[in-house]
Amino acid sequence: MSEKISNDVKEGTFPEEILKTYGPLNKNEKYKEKYADKSFKILLNPKDGKYAALITVNNGVVTVKGLDNQDKKNIDQDELGWDGFMQTTLAIFDEIGKGNLTQNDIVKKVIARKIKIKNPKLVAKLSEMGAFLKD
Repeated sequence: MSEKISNDVKEGTFPEEILKTYGPLNKNEKYKEKYADKSFKILLNPKDGKYAALITVNNGVVTVKGLDNQDKKNIDQDELGWDGFMQTTLAIFDEIGKGNLTQNDIVKKVIARKIKIKNPKLVAKLSEMGAFLKD
């Protein structure tokens, strides 16, 4: 099963880090079983970075695409068809990725407008997917 999964990311960018985080799910059988019939897209946009990451889950396969976020048209929902969206600073994304922020901390930051989320139930799937990485 040497299926090549295409990811469009530049080295040393935020999307590359997202790919390093979620890419290993493509080899996780439990994950593939749970997400075999699911399909969605989540856009993660660091407002102080140059590239946003579009995570696509399609029938249990995760792909990541890096997008230039300097032009808002490049990350528009109508253009990309994303289902969930999260925008904050690179530092806060880093804290979330390291697990240093609880759900309560994240909610506080959403209320304080330091994190912008559209469709939070779908964005929460990232945490659910991350749990498969700990198995």
